[in-house]
Amino acid sequence: MRTLGIIAILAVLLSTGLWAATEPDGFWTGPVNDPVPTTIKGGKVIHTRDLAALLEKKDKVVLVDVSDAPRRPDNLPATATWLPVPHPAIAGAIWIPGAGLGAPPASVDEFFRQRLATATGNDLARPLVLYCHEKCWLSWNGAKRAIQYGYQNVYWFPEGIEGWRKAKLPTEVVQPEPTP
Repeated sequence: MRTLGIIAILAVLLSTGLWAATEPDGFWTGPVNDPVPTTIKGGKVIHTRDLAALLEKKDKVVLVDVSDAPRRPDNLPATATWLPVPHPAIAGAIWIPGAGLGAPPASVDEFFRQRLATATGNDLARPLVLYCHEKCWLSWNGAKRAIQYGYQNVYWFPEGIEGWRKAKLPTEVVQPEPTP
C-alpha cells in the first residue's frame, strides 16, 4: 500500500510539472517525452506570455520548431495514399525535424547549422526561439545545439505548441524543411 502512495505522489509531481529533470552536461539521449529541466545553460527559458511579448516587440526573432515529422507507416502499401495530419506551428516558425535529436546524423546537424545561419542572416546575436511539444527534450537539445554553434540569444520554449495553443495564440500549418 505504501508503494502505491509513493507512485501516486510521483505521478502527481510529473503530471503537474512540479518535478523537473536535472540539466545534463551533454545532449539528452533518453526518452524524448520525459520530464525536462527548468533551465538551459547558455540560454534563456521563455514562457508563453513572454514569448508573445517578444514576438510583438521584435520582428527579427527566428522561431524554430524541432518536432519530429510524421513518417509513412512501414506496413502501408506503396499504392495507398498517405496523408499526414497538418502540423500547426507558431506563426512564422520554420520546422526542422531531426534537429532536436540527442545524436542527429552528421548531415542533419550540418543542415541545421546552415539553416540557422540562413534564417539569422549569419547574425549570432539574432534571437532564436526553439520549441516542439510540452515536456519534450527535442527543443531543449535543439536550443543547446544552437548555443554550441555560438548563438548568443537562444530561448528555449518548454511549453511548446500545446502551451501556445492553450493561450489561444495564432498558429499556422507548416511543412517540414527537407532535412537530409
